[in-house]
Amino acid sequence: MSLPQTGTKRSPGFDAGMNQVSSWSRDIRLVSGFILLAFATTHFLNHAVGIAGLAAMEQVQEWRYAIWHSWPGTVALYGALIVHPLFALVRVAQRRTFRMPVREILQIALGLAIPLLLVDHIVSTRIIGHYFHIDESYHAVLRRLWPGHALAQSLLLLLVWTHGMIGLHFILRSRDSYARWRDPFLLVAILIPVLALIGFSVAAREAVQMALPPEARSDARSAMSNWHEMWVKSSFFGLVGAFAIFVAFREFRVRTTRAITVRFVGHGVRKVVPGPTVLELFRRFNIPHAALCGGRARCATCRVLVLDGADELPAPGPNEAKLLRRISAPPRVRLACQIRPRDDLQVQLLLASKLGSAIRAVELDSSIARRGLTVMVADLRAFSALSERQLPHELIGLLNRFFDEMAQAIIAHGGRIDALYGDGFMAVFGLEASPAKAALASIAAAGDIVRAVDALNREFSAALPLPLRIGIGIHTGQAVVGAVENDSLGRHEITVGETVAIASQFEAATRRVLADIVVSETTVAVTGRSFAEAVPLKVMIKGRDAPMAAYGFARTPRIDAADEADAVDAGAVAAQGATQDAGNGERRAPTETPIPAKPAGRRPKTQADQKPENQDV
Repeated sequence: MSLPQTGTKRSPGFDAGMNQVSSWSRDIRLVSGFILLAFATTHFLNHAVGIAGLAAMEQVQEWRYAIWHSWPGTVALYGALIVHPLFALVRVAQRRTFRMPVREILQIALGLAIPLLLVDHIVSTRIIGHYFHIDESYHAVLRRLWPGHALAQSLLLLLVWTHGMIGLHFILRSRDSYARWRDPFLLVAILIPVLALIGFSVAAREAVQMALPPEARSDARSAMSNWHEMWVKSSFFGLVGAFAIFVAFREFRVRTTRAITVRFVGHGVRKVVPGPTVLELFRRFNIPHAALCGGRARCATCRVLVLDGADELPAPGPNEAKLLRRISAPPRVRLACQIRPRDDLQVQLLLASKLGSAIRAVELDSSIARRGLTVMVADLRAFSALSERQLPHELIGLLNRFFDEMAQAIIAHGGRIDALYGDGFMAVFGLEASPAKAALASIAAAGDIVRAVDALNREFSAALPLPLRIGIGIHTGQAVVGAVENDSLGRHEITVGETVAIASQFEAATRRVLADIVVSETTVAVTGRSFAEAVPLKVMIKGRDAPMAAYGFARTPRIDAADEADAVDAGAVAAQGATQDAGNGERRAPTETPIPAKPAGRRPKTQADQKPENQDV
């Protein structure tokens, strides 16, 4: 059922043109921001060199001047200095609501505060130096700044750097690889301004102590400096005032014109004036929503399903269209931050979040990412038969001891238990370690688990009608990590993906091959080492035509603590080859060939002695 249409329609060409303008203005703002951040980074690193002395600082300055004082560098720098704030104001003026997360308000506030201090710095160094040919070297500039202007310059450095880091964080946080580099990024983001301030202080003190005549300052120079500062500041804040008047006029105009009806499935119907994006409407009406990138079309977390009115919306702009293709979005799925309804609309949120406050929307957890992990799935065998013969208290007591031993084995090797289910569990390795260490740690933990089960059998031998046996499946690959949360169950860290399913099927295969542990060939290859006690297998995986290569362990793997600590990532290259070999494996029906047991008291045969053929499972 279509919603009734009210008022006159806007031209689709006008809306498409606005989308195009919004798209390329975002790109210009992004490129100009990178140029300014590159200049600030080189400038602050130059400051940091001052820790080694003023001479080293000025030597590095010559290299920096060669870049930024050249014609291309000057045009790029001052062009970005003009374009970036201009298009940032355009973006702010395009907003139809100023309900937004605190971090976005902070970035806008910093952008407006920076010119207050930056204009004085540019005029007193570059402009005056150009007109009056005064010395712009560090020892001369630092003598002018220290100590009277030291506090203002330090504040300017922190404002510029914080503004740039917030913007860079917005760009990177929606990328899967960012989770791996977030901590090093934070360390660099903190170290650079700290070292720059230390270097500035050390070098400035040295410059002041130099036996140089005082710098002459003419009346003409002072008058020109004051005139330029006043002109630039007046222009900037006059521009800000013009945008403020424009926004006020626009709000008055739209509130006195027609209204459209927007139906938010599950959140009621609202009468609104045309102009705001759907994301801005979510914020205005406190509708729980996700917006990881803050409405910049860099993520797809704010996407909605347009149930009615999709044909009246303009076609997606270049950035939105590119992102929708990337996620293989079905028809009528659009980004809420990129559509500005001009006619009646009905939308359904696809990734809603809880609303933590009346004035801000909680965005998706930034820890959510796709990562390379090693997954272990373990399960007690014949547990149903055991549970029928045990008293309830005895059974639960045994399970408590079992999970306590399992948790100790997993945590001791750097893993994390993600799920417990009855008589089994799932654990992941590699959240903090390298892939090679994670893979080797998982195999070592599996060995400890098998030994712990043997110890439980000895402890409970008089009470158990049959001994405990465990099957463990291990596989390495890409998996999605994150957390699910609701008011009833609380917050739980989870890992999902094909890697988990394959590890589970390897665990099921342990019953057929009479092995305690089945490890994928990929995992063994990632470790960068071989295991003499491992027997090669071929395991059929549901959903795949060809079997996957794996190794079975009829007894616990032998891994020294030194081997586990010194594991390197050289096995990653071999893992890729192993994966390709597994994908090109022979297509044949599985057979039930068990791993031969090792006779007690004899030296275990190595792979070189046995030379077994690959067994199909």
